[in-house]
Amino acid sequence: MGRGERLGQRLALPLALVAVVGLISTIGYWLLWRPYGASWLEAAYMTFITMTTVGYGEVYPLSPAGRVFTMVTGFAGIASLFYVFGVFMDHLVEMGTSGERRKKRMEKIAAGMSEHVILVGLGRVGHQAAEELAQGREPFVVIENDPERVAWALDQGFTVIEGDATEDETLKKAGIERARGLVAATGDDASNLFIVLSARSLNSGLFIVARAEEASVIAKMKKAGADRVIDPYAIGGRRLANLVLHPAVVDFLETTLRRGGAPISIEDILISESSPLVGHSIAELNLNRRYGVVVLAVIRGKETLVSPPAEYVFEPGDQIVIMATVEQLQRFVAEIEKQEMENRRRERREGSDHQ
Repeated sequence: MGRGERLGQRLALPLALVAVVGLISTIGYWLLWRPYGASWLEAAYMTFITMTTVGYGEVYPLSPAGRVFTMVTGFAGIASLFYVFGVFMDHLVEMGTSGERRKKRMEKIAAGMSEHVILVGLGRVGHQAAEELAQGREPFVVIENDPERVAWALDQGFTVIEGDATEDETLKKAGIERARGLVAATGDDASNLFIVLSARSLNSGLFIVARAEEASVIAKMKKAGADRVIDPYAIGGRRLANLVLHPAVVDFLETTLRRGGAPISIEDILISESSPLVGHSIAELNLNRRYGVVVLAVIRGKETLVSPPAEYVFEPGDQIVIMATVEQLQRFVAEIEKQEMENRRRERREGSDHQ
């Protein structure tokens, strides 16, 4: 509901009271002055100057009853008009303070978030990124300084920090120290470069993805601290060509990578030291039969092993790329996290026993 609609609803009752008082008063004066042959216009004129306290003078003589009626009309008219004025002024004050209240509320929400993603910029690219994060139910905070885009994000229920992301204070309000990732998706390369530089200095472990309009900026962004730099136009061009050359492959990948409602999905999982996968081979774990999970690749350092053999043994720091249905992935991740928590508790108990 827009601000104009809310104001209209709030003014409905006081304006109706003004109309009722004006109508009754006009009819009353017309009846009082019937012996003088008064017109409806003259009665309405007397109502107007009485309610607005202009009071030029009586159009026709008034009896004592008419003067009492005039006093009642004046009191009711002034009260109803002040009611309208009060509601309107209250709305203006609310508009002036609602922005600050909203900012504080959003900053409070962001202050309670951790392991979230910060999305900077809600242009065409940022818009799509926000919808993808929302569909994947990934906690994220948007940083945007355009009022219209901020309003759209608020309508979608997103957490928004309104401000300039090139300023460290704005990034801190979005929880940069506790975030796990940042997407710099503004349409300005200089701004994205500065955002990457600031974000990396505030959180050295942050995974940063940046948008680049010019190919010459990609190397600079990586030097500034970006883990990945994306050229949306190059990606769009490759996608168009692949749709012609390999339409089935593109459709399959889009289906598996789409969040929210996709029948199958591809995910990546980082193996920690406490993971139950550590020290076991793919064949020993029997992931396909137990969970329906297919290991597509393993990334160890800078090396990527596609379709690893059954005797491959997982180590801490390995990042595995797996494919399964959404339900199978959820069950697999839940089981791994449960066992990982049990392993950590056991390690803490053993450590305390040794002490």
